[in-house]
Amino acid sequence: MANGVGIYAISVDSVFSHQAFAKELGGLPFDLIGDFERKMVTDYGVRRDDVAGYSGMARRTIFIIDRVASREQPQPDYDAVVEEAKRVASGA
Repeated sequence: MANGVGIYAISVDSVFSHQAFAKELGGLPFDLIGDFERKMVTDYGVRRDDVAGYSGMARRTIFIIDRVASREQPQPDYDAVVEEAKRVASGA
């Protein structure tokens, strides 16, 4: 985790498939999380059931998730977060 930022990839493939994939590429700079039961892709609203033979696969999506703040900490300016995410996504 660099600068307090963790990067994770989530796939509906098995953990064993993830290990083989990472090994084939010579390692990955992030962790792969297996969602074989498709709970996360469903809960995050990115599940796809429109591709024959691949029911429950994930739509490629990026989420930026802030750490959980306590009630005493002020919440972030969500409009500023969205604008920053748009700037990063545009390559600016």
